[in-house]
Parts: sequence; structure tokens; C-alpha cells
Amino acid sequence: MTARRDRHADDLVFSMYDAAFDPSLWPDVLDRCAEIAGARSCSIFEYAENLPKRPFLITHMCGSFSERAMDDYVHDNLQQEIADRSVAKSIISMKDDIEALSDEPVYDDYDEFLSRPNVRSLMEIGLRHRVIAFLNKDNLNVGQFTLQYPDGRGPALAEELSVLNKVLPHLAKAIDLSRPTQHLATHRLQLMAAMDRLALGICVLDAKGRIVQENEEFRRQRKDTGVFVKAPGGALQFSRDADQKRFEELKSDVQNHGQFGARPRKEVISNRNGEHLCIELQHLNKAEEIGSGEFAGYVLHSLDTTKPVSLDPYPVQKIFGLTQAETALVLQLAEGQTNTQIAEQNNRAVATIRNQVNAILTKTGCSTRTQFIRLLMSFGANYLADD
Repeated sequence: MTARRDRHADDLVFSMYDAAFDPSLWPDVLDRCAEIAGARSCSIFEYAENLPKRPFLITHMCGSFSERAMDDYVHDNLQQEIADRSVAKSIISMKDDIEALSDEPVYDDYDEFLSRPNVRSLMEIGLRHRVIAFLNKDNLNVGQFTLQYPDGRGPALAEELSVLNKVLPHLAKAIDLSRPTQHLATHRLQLMAAMDRLALGICVLDAKGRIVQENEEFRRQRKDTGVFVKAPGGALQFSRDADQKRFEELKSDVQNHGQFGARPRKEVISNRNGEHLCIELQHLNKAEEIGSGEFAGYVLHSLDTTKPVSLDPYPVQKIFGLTQAETALVLQLAEGQTNTQIAEQNNRAVATIRNQVNAILTKTGCSTRTQFIRLLMSFGANYLADD
């Protein structure tokens, strides 16, 4: 049983990266997440602190369970859900690893647990025990993963949590990489037809690494930055040997992805001199927009961190404890300004701005500006270039 579950988990990982390209695949992917863990349903939430009456927003839902039933349950049992979420937050470590937690830590007495109104509500819709994981530890308000187990059985077993922990790092990366396609989907746009509307570079590669399609932003980056080039045979090649080696490693095995779990800002192939491009690769095996058959290629995402990023800095301020001055600086960093430009605009010494920037990087756990701008993309950044 364990070997078969592991094989299913390996296949599931490929499907997760396909769903990052094609949002219509997410319900099936989450159904399979539930299946390999012996659960009945699976969902992913965001927690909107600015919506106190309905802060849990379902962003992805399996296809085998009613989204309306789950949404109504959360709304009717809001305070207990918030309390249980707080317990889970207090337990998880802040390592890069993702830990799937069963609901056992939220109770000491099982009979008392079964008498709780929220558990009785779950049992009324055929559920009982739950599992939670946080897919983004840079911002715990996004990517809250939950499984719900059928009524009549106990909490998640150790082997079920173990197989989940193998696939959740990939789910975290796939969900994060899917934000641009989700953004397009909300505007009723398909990726291949609307790639040029994105503010980040997108390049589709075949199995041999040859460019199949690239958007305008990726072409601009290829011509202007010198980080990668198009070889005579059409293959994409990186200028630095170390970047090419990392690129080949990620292409060679899907299990080489997701190594940084819930820290998506660390999943970077190349950033020119530590301050330019944030490049990420995903496997792509099947997507309706490409055709009905298997594709066995890749999608390269490339974010130019010198270009403006539109976002609200105040959630960043709250989560990382930034000062007002540092929060104002976040906006200038998001605009792509250099230390010298910021110093001139603020009438401050460059050394002062450098120290403030380093303080922000330290507080947010980032090594470079590139990582910091990548982190900001998890706080509601706009991916459309002309919005």
C-alpha cells in the first residue's frame, strides 16, 4: 500500500506543475491530494485579516466536495476555525520544511472534541478530522492547505502525513507559480493567448530546452540582461556556467524542485549579480492550450526585480515588524529604485539607505534584493503589465 501511494504521489507532483500552467486542472489535483492521504476533501484558503466577518477565502477546491458546503461550514464556525489556526501556527517551525499537522493538538479530551459545535457541523456534512499545512511561511495568510477526513474514522495516520509531506513542497511551489495564470483567469484570459500582458517573463521550452514560445517581457530580458541567450539551434542557454548547471539539474528530475518548501523566494536559478533576475523553472507535461497529447517540456518564469511591482506594503510591515521609515522604503524598492536613487529622492546619504535596506533584508530573512522582491510577490502583487 505504501509503495503504491508513493507512486501515485510521484505522478501527482507532475500534475501539480501542469496545474500551475492550466488552472482548470486544480480541482483534480486536489482530489488526488485527498486520495493519497485517505481524506475525503481538500482545499486551499487565504486568510484576509481585513475581512473579519469572512476572513477565510477559498482559492482552490477539490472537485469531489461542495465548495459551498465548506464555505458555509467555515462561516458558521469562524471563531473556532481561527482558534484552531492559531494553535497550528504556534506549533509549526519556521524552517523551510512544510509540516502537515493533524488536528490532534487542538484537543486534550476526545469526547470534548466531539462535542464541539464545529466538529458536530463537520459530522453533519460527513467529515470529522482535519489536517492543516502552511504552504508559504513568508506569508502565513496565503496558501493554507487543509484536508478533511470522512466521519467514522480517526485522525490522519503517520504514513498518510508522511506521503503528504513529500508532495506538499511541490504543491507550495506550484501554487506560487500559478499566481500569474490565476490572475489571468480572473480576467477570463488564457495564458498562451495573453502572455504579453504579464509583467514577468514567460518562456515555454520543449523537452530539449528549445524555445517554443516566449512573451515580450522574456524577449526583452533575453536581449537586455545577458543572463540567457537563444542558441543557434533554438535552445535557451544561460551565460554563466553555474546558472546553466542549476538549470540542467532542475530539468533532469522533477524531484529536484520544491527544495525550499514554503520559502518560494529561495527557489531561484539565477539572479544577475544578486540584484536583477529571479528565475524559476517548472515541468510541464500536459496543458490543454498546448494540445491534448503529452508535451514533456518546461516553463521558465523570469521576474526582473528592477521593474516596478505594484502592491500594498502594509501587510509586509505588520508581518515583519517594519518601521514606518522602512515601510516607505519598501515602496521605493518595489518601484525598482537603486540605493542612489532612493538617497537622492529622500535627501539621505547612500550609506544610510544601504543600512536601512540591509535592516529590511534581515527582518524579512532575505539575502538579496532579488529575494526580497520575490517575497513581495506573495503579498498581492499585480502580475498584469497594463493594469
